Amino acid sequence: MKTTSTTIRSLAVVAVLTALLPGLGVAPSAMAETVASDDTALCASMTTDIHQSVNPTTGASLLTRWTGEIESAASRHGFTERRGVAFKASATQQPGLVPVHRLVKKGQFVWIPDKPHSSEFARAVTVYGYTDQGVNFYAAPHTIDCGAGVEVFRRGGTHRATADPGYGAALLADGWVAEGPKYWGTAAGPGGPPIPPPVTPPLPPQPGPEDGIFSIAVIPDTQQEVFADRPDGTNSRFSGRTRWLVDNEDRYDLRYVVHSGDVVNWDTPDHAQYEVARKGIRVLEDARLETSLAIGNHDTAAVGPGGSAADHTRTRQLVRDTSTFNAYFPTTANAGLEGTFEPGKIDNNFHTFEAGGVDWLVLTLELWPRVEAVQWARGVVAAHPRHNVIINTHAYLTADGSIAQNSDYGVSSPQYLYDNLVKVCPNIKMVFSGHVGQAAAREDTGVNGNRIFSYLGAFHSNVTNPVRILEIDTRAGTLKSAIHAPSLGAIWTQYDRSTSGLEVIR
Repeated sequence: MKTTSTTIRSLAVVAVLTALLPGLGVAPSAMAETVASDDTALCASMTTDIHQSVNPTTGASLLTRWTGEIESAASRHGFTERRGVAFKASATQQPGLVPVHRLVKKGQFVWIPDKPHSSEFARAVTVYGYTDQGVNFYAAPHTIDCGAGVEVFRRGGTHRATADPGYGAALLADGWVAEGPKYWGTAAGPGGPPIPPPVTPPLPPQPGPEDGIFSIAVIPDTQQEVFADRPDGTNSRFSGRTRWLVDNEDRYDLRYVVHSGDVVNWDTPDHAQYEVARKGIRVLEDARLETSLAIGNHDTAAVGPGGSAADHTRTRQLVRDTSTFNAYFPTTANAGLEGTFEPGKIDNNFHTFEAGGVDWLVLTLELWPRVEAVQWARGVVAAHPRHNVIINTHAYLTADGSIAQNSDYGVSSPQYLYDNLVKVCPNIKMVFSGHVGQAAAREDTGVNGNRIFSYLGAFHSNVTNPVRILEIDTRAGTLKSAIHAPSLGAIWTQYDRSTSGLEVIR
């Protein structure tokens, strides 16, 4: 018998219970036979072929026990890459098996078992915005010696499942990230009667292949918008902007929202400005719009009441005190967060998502980042060579569109960030920043020949709530930027900018 984690688990159970069995009149060998027979019974109950096919355009994967659905998915939804029987499971609930649900979000599917004492299935629906399409099959919730682990791999928002180690190795080599086995079936192979046609409707209509066009939103410095709520508890500018983004999510095919820092102006004992900002960001969270916030100098302990320096003698130390910011925007509340530089601190983090048919990585960096943070960032980018990287940091461009040469009281400068991260990584595509001026943009070419598009937005408006909508066309390689002022119902056309030359990694 092969040595697996289940073997070890079973032997451990035998060892622990052996001392108890003589007093119960049960021989250890009989107990071992019972453990083995439990696994055998589980495997014997899983005889239904689970077929797999892939949409080569979107990368989406389909698992189904219905051959009719495989045919429908190929002709109607582009799932033309047929991979045959991936593994076997059960079509009905059997002792020891758990239901495996199919969930969908923006045309991408994932299969998650509804295990006792596990929140993964519930979080996929309530936190990450997936729609539950019901139970597709039943599988074992833990390792079984006679079974085959169904391992899940992820690239951006796309998931792929396989019980074939060879296919798993190929996915890893192609840049997919292994998330480990989620449930266990039995190995694919001949057996069982033909599967009857589905008695439920085939795969619900899903969006066709993406046209390559989507948008991201960039919220500039909001430090002038967080001083007071209206009596009815609403905020006319900060929350009004985030509500406008949610209301226009479909119109712009909005996939991601970044805030380039200076979320608040200064902290107070009652954290009133943070309360206003938290309420506004919660609008995006409730709508399941992934968001990342850069930390500006006003979001740190370095800035005191009135917006001036809290202590001129300690600004370099205080700019790293982001405790209040992390209390109001903790890592635990940030859906989709995949990694941080410092455990439990949101200051430097990254997310991944899929849009326009390609994978993206949003890398949010602290203000005038420490050398160690830049080194961490290079490691993150290097570990995701097939992701198109967007950097979000508070201070980078100056008002005239040049790269800033100095920092006010940080460790490094924007020029250092450019020289040691932005220009040296071949998959960095964009940089967003605020802090100074109104709006600016520039284009650079990295040492690997990649075009890098940088955008500045600050405004510090006292009258409205500007936000940049950047339309990205991955097929045409174009970027179209417009600054909207939702509370005025206006577009500031003087800041419109269109450019070409974006080359995405597929």
